[in-house]
Amino acid sequence: MTDPVLDVSVWRERMAALESDAVTAAVVVQCDPMWLRPGLLGLRNEIDLAVMKAQLRRGDRLTVDRVVLHSLPVDSAPAVRAFEEWQLRMSAAALLLCADGRAAPRIHRLILGGDRPSAPIPDMVEVLDNGDWTDHRQAGLALDIIHTVGATTPLTGYDMDLDGPFGDADPSIYM
Repeated sequence: MTDPVLDVSVWRERMAALESDAVTAAVVVQCDPMWLRPGLLGLRNEIDLAVMKAQLRRGDRLTVDRVVLHSLPVDSAPAVRAFEEWQLRMSAAALLLCADGRAAPRIHRLILGGDRPSAPIPDMVEVLDNGDWTDHRQAGLALDIIHTVGATTPLTGYDMDLDGPFGDADPSIYM
């Protein structure tokens, strides 16, 4: 697999746009395993933080759909650890936002079929600004995947292991 071209300035610009009242929706796709590399941890964290801050500030006036992998197509221990940690953080963030009564980003885990080594859509961040997507074609690809039955499964708070030493295996007791 060749490394995709990652234009950091576009990602930062579009993530910053989430603060604008003119932006009402966003689709964020991060399915390439490159996101799990240590060198991209800072950018990945920036994106996670931008989504959380926008959801906290803008509440129900902003809809964010994120697409990430359901499981890794690679067998690398560092990548698996990074993947599990990232999914745990996204799930915890969604739980915290929901507990505060706010709209949380909808996280869709893309299921790669059989022998498919990579996602059928490119990584992207597209925003709906004044009713117009930054790139209609790209946003359409992501939305088609999200709305295809069986293509994704949601990442929710139920995916977190909240069963501590005095806990219960049912996470609803914490809510």
